[in-house]
Order: sequence, then structure tokens, then C-alpha cells
Amino acid sequence: MMPTIRVDDDVYDWLQRRAKPFVDTPNSVLRRELKIGAVAAPAPLGRTGELSALVQAGLLHAGEELIWKRRGVTHHAVVTSEGTLELEDARIFESPSGAARALAGYEVNGWRNWARLRDGVRLASLRDQM
Repeated sequence: MMPTIRVDDDVYDWLQRRAKPFVDTPNSVLRRELKIGAVAAPAPLGRTGELSALVQAGLLHAGEELIWKRRGVTHHAVVTSEGTLELEDARIFESPSGAARALAGYEVNGWRNWARLRDGVRLASLRDQM
């Protein structure tokens, strides 16, 4: 069970002003604003994310932002040096599909949905270039 905290109206208003509609929870706003978990943990020894080959090939760079536009909401993730994806709430996923599934709540092909922010090229297209 997760603990419950109570906040006054001013704190609640502050959280609402910083929340992204239909995306954030009070917890994700606090994590982002307080930079809790903002530093990506290294991948377990010998394990890398599915994007590591794209990073090694120079098609993606550590720190590069990815976007997924879904139902009027734009989700963001950052590519880590280990080839994983870090979501805005600091959760880290080894695969684009795992990150997309966590956001959508159902199975999603993240390779087809996530794209580089700088040019809109989808991960599937980048993978095809290898």
C-alpha cells in the first residue's frame, strides 16, 4: 500500500499548474519539480537497452529526446547512454515498446510510435537504416 499525504489548497493549486493534463499525477509532478530520480540509473551489468545499437551507430545520441504523439497528448522520453528510454517521470525502460506500454496501459509497438524530436524520424525507420 502506498502512503497517503494531505496537502492544503495552495499546494494542490501549485501541483495543478505544473501538471500536464491527462499525463501527470501529483507524484510525477513532484518527481519532475524536485528532480527525484531524474538521473538515470545505469543499466545492470552486461545489460543494455534495445536502442544501444542505434546509439553506437550514431543514429541516436545519449540525451536525445524522443516524442510520441498519442490522442492529443505528446509524450517525451530521453535516450540514455545505455540505450534505454527515460520517461518524464524518471521511469526507465529497456525497450521503446515497454515505455509505450507503460504510458498507454496496453501493448503498443514503440518502434513505430516513438520518433526523434529533432526531425520526426520514427525509431523503426532508424532501425531499418542499420
